[in-house]
Amino acid sequence: MALDVSTTPTLRAGRRTRGKNLGLLTASTAMDNAENSITTVLFPLMREALGLSSSALGVIVAVSKAVGIFAAVPWVFLAKRFSRRAVLATCSGFWGVWVVLAGLSTSFTQFVILYGIAAAGFAGAGPIALEIMGDLYDDRRRGRATGMLYGGVAIITGVSAPLFGQLSGFDDGWRYGYVLSGCMCILIGVLVVVFLDDTRLGEGERRAGDAAVKAQNVVAGVRELLRIKSFRYILVQRLLSGQNVMMSFGVVFLVEERGFSTATAAIVATPFAIGYLLGTVVGGRLNDAVHRRWPASGRVMMLQASQLAFAAAAFAELQMPTSSIGFFVGIFAVVGFLQGQVPVVNRPLIMAVVRPEQRALAFAVSLSTVEALAYAGYALLVGYLGDAIGLQGALLLVVVALTVVNGLCSGLLYRPYARDSAAVRDSQVVPSSDEGEPSKPDAQ
Repeated sequence: MALDVSTTPTLRAGRRTRGKNLGLLTASTAMDNAENSITTVLFPLMREALGLSSSALGVIVAVSKAVGIFAAVPWVFLAKRFSRRAVLATCSGFWGVWVVLAGLSTSFTQFVILYGIAAAGFAGAGPIALEIMGDLYDDRRRGRATGMLYGGVAIITGVSAPLFGQLSGFDDGWRYGYVLSGCMCILIGVLVVVFLDDTRLGEGERRAGDAAVKAQNVVAGVRELLRIKSFRYILVQRLLSGQNVMMSFGVVFLVEERGFSTATAAIVATPFAIGYLLGTVVGGRLNDAVHRRWPASGRVMMLQASQLAFAAAAFAELQMPTSSIGFFVGIFAVVGFLQGQVPVVNRPLIMAVVRPEQRALAFAVSLSTVEALAYAGYALLVGYLGDAIGLQGALLLVVVALTVVNGLCSGLLYRPYARDSAAVRDSQVVPSSDEGEPSKPDAQ
């Protein structure tokens, strides 16, 4: 009987173990998202206390993402050399001490520097957590698993944002928010060290030993990744992604353009998070179903559909002149639902075209480097355009128009994805336990 290496990690980890690990991976991944959400909610307070303009929020978001361009890959290779559990606990947990220090800063410049150092740690959490998750679940279930992970992230973000928004009643509320957030990070680091099971040493990865040694070298590893045509297209697709800045500026948009108070505007973080949660869970299962029905093209179809639908919902959100918070509660939920489709499609796309021992590096390059670069650039652009023409016009250009272009251009992925995903499946040849002869894994 042939052993399918794509499912080997799942075979060696029980359901309860996978669930526990997925919960810890979710908590560690959530910290970067939670910090962004807290910054969005607390920025109006910081702006008032320090006398800042809207462009300052663009600077904060840009710096926090830009440092990930340089920090993510070193964390990934530390995780290859040492314990993934220890490295993940450090970068996603104990590194939270820098968030605490940022909350105690005495000037905007000092805050940006300390917050940037904190973000340099969080940049390593996502790639490492996704690599471990890829070990735990086979290709047929990765959409659902990714949906559960990012759904959990949405819950944590959705609960924390409005709670931190209540700190607007205090003069130094923004400081209290960052101190509390940093302490939460440190607690998560402790939980990861104590409870996370590292599943690295599985049969499939031991048999991939020669390739894993090659992956230790960052230059050789990146060159190998860039030889994958689908991966190159995915990098371009992430460069064109302006979706992420919508929620970064969403609360500020409601305060500046629609006249809501900070506490009232912060309410939309909860429906956005609920929508995001439903988008990841429902989208993950739908993505798996579409992938099983059309394995060569289903994920690309889902990617295009989610992007074009997001652009339509974001356009409605920005153009509706109403001053009713009820409308924005509903539309932010829809936008969150469609935004939740992105990770449950994008992450399995990458896992399908990249060999297991290269996935952490692939996520470091695509998410913490390329996507972070795009996020940083678009955040700066929206901030400065917001000062010049208003946030409504800036978000229409950067979010809506760019997402339409991105959705249309994603169609270029169909042919290379079909070829590259098949090549990865065909390359996973293992000895048969019955005859000792090489055998390909069962078709998925």
